Amino acid sequence: MINKVLSYLQYGNRFCGIEHTTKNGNDIIISTILKHSKKELDIETAFEANTIEEASQIIKKNQHAFLIINNDKVLSKQIESEQKDALKLVYKAFPNINIDDFLYEVFSQKNTHFISLCRKSYVQKIIEDYKKNNIFIISVSIGNSVISVIKSFIKTNEIYSSNSKILIEDKLITKIEKNDDLANQSYSLNGLSVSNTCLLSFSGALNSILKIDVTETNFNVNKELLLGSFKQHRFFQQFLKFAGLFLLLGLLINFLVFNHYFNSVNELTQISAVNQSTKSKIVTLNEAVSKKQKMVDDLLKSNGSRSSFYVNEIIHSLPKSIMLSEYNYQPLVKRIKTEKEIKIEGDIIKISGTSNDSKLFSNWISQLEKNNWVVKINIEDYGATSNSNSDFTIKIEIHNDKQD
Repeated sequence: MINKVLSYLQYGNRFCGIEHTTKNGNDIIISTILKHSKKELDIETAFEANTIEEASQIIKKNQHAFLIINNDKVLSKQIESEQKDALKLVYKAFPNINIDDFLYEVFSQKNTHFISLCRKSYVQKIIEDYKKNNIFIISVSIGNSVISVIKSFIKTNEIYSSNSKILIEDKLITKIEKNDDLANQSYSLNGLSVSNTCLLSFSGALNSILKIDVTETNFNVNKELLLGSFKQHRFFQQFLKFAGLFLLLGLLINFLVFNHYFNSVNELTQISAVNQSTKSKIVTLNEAVSKKQKMVDDLLKSNGSRSSFYVNEIIHSLPKSIMLSEYNYQPLVKRIKTEKEIKIEGDIIKISGTSNDSKLFSNWISQLEKNNWVVKINIEDYGATSNSNSDFTIKIEIHNDKQD
């Protein structure tokens, strides 16, 4: 499982093979892209193009690819020799070659050797052109030798590539001969139908998965550098994706946390504002109560009048259903005016308030009338202000204050 994840992170799930070959005397590009999904391999697309730029319009950006050079820029020979050293085989096939200017690939089948050469500068230019178009070459093969990747899947003794006929005997390739005039054929490879023109590009894409290396070359170091360069690019791309994902995730978490605390702070601010308002009202009420309490205390402590006595008697007799709003002892007859005599109603107490029980109100009046300091009580006003409350005003006539 870990290997699959690592493989996906390094290569993705698409594998591309690109062959540069000739068709009717013209250079063409043949590409096959395989998609690896759920332990199955499918051909996602196979196409022909005339230029690298045209091919790059079809191949996705940052795609890795296996490059096969198999056109007229490749020199190929088949020799018989018991020699096993690849470089000596190259010199035997091409005695006058300047090996420093060429890349070679040797594919051996017992004593039969298939040797292919191509100029380094030509291959390097192709690789650079693909890189400019955001396609990364990770491996290179010269000639038809990459056909060895799939020869075990094909049951016939003759295989045709885009420009060659390959003969097989006893599961060994015995001959590769160029032939530009080939009829189109299809091969079944484990359920996949592949045409002969796409056979080498298919093999290259498949080799990126299977990693079969049966040839000897002088550019193994170059292939390792190409692969390493792609892996670094891929790692950077994946790192940016994951970094972006983690950044977005972090921002989302930060937003949710901030939103949560912002709402909490906002709620607390509102509660604080309500508490401040309530506190202010309580302070105002306390001041009002204190003032009224002081007035009552002053009234009760007064030695020149029995008003404190009357207040005490009335308050103690007051039922819970009645709330007083006004108490006037010897109320003014008229408003006080400058240079006018102040007239009061002597021996009179006026009380106003609210009652929510008429029966208790009547009982209270009756109880007050029994006091020996009460002469009589007149109900001046009694009216309902709501379904349960009634406002009232009563006038209590008392015995002369001096007589008590």
